[in-house]
Amino acid sequence: MLQRDTLYITDSTSCRYIVVDYPVADTARDISADSLWSSTTRTIAPFPMGSKSSGYETPNLLLSGIILSFFILLIIFSRELVSSLPAVFKSLFSLKNHYKLEEKLSLSNMRNIVFVISLIYFPVIITIMADDYISSEFGIYPPLFLILFFLSLIALGIAKKLIFKLLSWLNRDKYTFAVLEKIGFNHIIVAAIVTFPSLLAKLFNPEITEETLIYAMAFSVLPVYIIYIFRSYQIIIGHRFSHFFYILYLCGAEILPIVLLAHFILSL
Repeated sequence: MLQRDTLYITDSTSCRYIVVDYPVADTARDISADSLWSSTTRTIAPFPMGSKSSGYETPNLLLSGIILSFFILLIIFSRELVSSLPAVFKSLFSLKNHYKLEEKLSLSNMRNIVFVISLIYFPVIITIMADDYISSEFGIYPPLFLILFFLSLIALGIAKKLIFKLLSWLNRDKYTFAVLEKIGFNHIIVAAIVTFPSLLAKLFNPEITEETLIYAMAFSVLPVYIIYIFRSYQIIIGHRFSHFFYILYLCGAEILPIVLLAHFILSL
C-alpha cells in the first residue's frame, strides 16, 4: 500500500513542493533523498521566496484609505457639485455665463469648493490608474507620489495667486486679474470631468497600459486649456491691455509655472 506525502525543499532563494508516494512500511525508517525521485515524483509549484504569488497582491492600505476618503469627500459635498457644475459648463461656452456665475455669491462659493475637490482629484486619479508605472519608473511609493503631486498643485496655485496679486498692484486693476483667476477655477473643474472617462476605460479594459491612459488624459485636457487661453485673451484685450502685455502674461503666469511643475515631476 502506498502513502502520499508532501515534502518542502527550500533554500535562500526558492521553495519546491514535492509530492511523494512510498510504501507504508517505509514510514518507520529513514530513506535517502535520491530514492524520493521516481516516476511518481512531481513538482507542484516553484516560486521565489518573498515574491508575490500569481493572482495575489498585497493591499495598499494607505492608498486605499486616501481613495476612500476622497469618495467620502465627494458624497459630503455632493450638493455643491450638483449645484455648480451646470453653471461651470455654461461658462465654458460663453464669457457672459462666467460673469453671471460670479454675480451669484452662493454659487461662486460652491464653485470654489468644487475647485478644491478638483485639485485633489488629479493626484488621486493618476495614482489610481498608474500606481505600478509610478513605482517602476520613478521608484516612489504611490501614496507619497499622491501627496507630492497635490502639494505641487498647491504650490502652483499659490504661485499664480501671487502673480495675479503682483499684476493687480502694478496695473492698479484688481478686477481683471480676479476674473482671470476665477475663470481658471472653472476650466480646472471641466478638465477634471473630461479626464474621468480615462478611469472608466481602465476599469472596463484592464489591458490598456498606464502610460496610454496618462497620454489620453493629457490630450483630453489640452482642448480645455486652449479654451482657457482664448478666454484669458478675451478678458485681457477686452480690458484694454495691449497684445504685448498678453504675451508677457502668457509666458509669466501660464507657461512658466507649468514648465516648472513638469520639470519637477520629470526630475523625480
